[in-house]
Amino acid sequence: MAELRVLRTRDELLATVGAADAFGRFDPPEQLSAGYAVGSAVAYLRRAHAGRSTLSVWGADLTGLLDALAAAGILGDLVPGWISVPRDRVHDLTHRAVVRGGGDWDWLWTEAAPPAVPHEGRLVTLDDTADAEEIGALLAQNPRSEGYPGTGRSALWLGIRDASGGLLACGAVHRLESGVAHLAGIHAAERVRGQGFGRAVTAGLTRWAVGREGVCTLGMYADSARARGVYESLGYRIDKQWSSRILFGVLS
Repeated sequence: MAELRVLRTRDELLATVGAADAFGRFDPPEQLSAGYAVGSAVAYLRRAHAGRSTLSVWGADLTGLLDALAAAGILGDLVPGWISVPRDRVHDLTHRAVVRGGGDWDWLWTEAAPPAVPHEGRLVTLDDTADAEEIGALLAQNPRSEGYPGTGRSALWLGIRDASGGLLACGAVHRLESGVAHLAGIHAAERVRGQGFGRAVTAGLTRWAVGREGVCTLGMYADSARARGVYESLGYRIDKQWSSRILFGVLS
């Protein structure tokens, strides 16, 4: 069995996967709470946007890494817990572990300012505390929203209001553990869906982040075809296509 190496820093992880790996560049914190490698495959314990810890595993030597993690008892120590692998490698996980539930999602990034879009001139800054109830009411229309207004997690909220002051759309910049900007809580009211308000919020948030920090990231559910079209039209590229599952046991 290949040797399992311990990774302690993002730089060590990048030295394994290569600097072209955008997720490796921008997602992990500088110091890893737990990181491992076999060959060109890596794993690190990631604090997911929803707050749970997930072992993210990827790379060409993924099967060797999964075997080494199982042999070392690391996968067993996760039970019950979350694990993510590339979507086209789920079979490598299910041959070695008992998993259930979870879902599929994509991780996207951009270093380019988006093109100008309609309604962007109507964007206003929202307050995470003072506007939390109103933002929360809008986000309640989307049960999968991860905006978390009023919790202090947001570096910036932008929104668009109608003529009477009602909130039509909103979105936020959060921070990954690395400190990199990550979009969250983007939603347009059902009564104005398809009119470009969510696109305008996304463009404004992206422009803010790229203009100040040079990069912006986001995660999206894999079945959100409309959202994917919006993000790609604004310059976002998919770097990882993940399947996240709940780990219930390791097969002998």
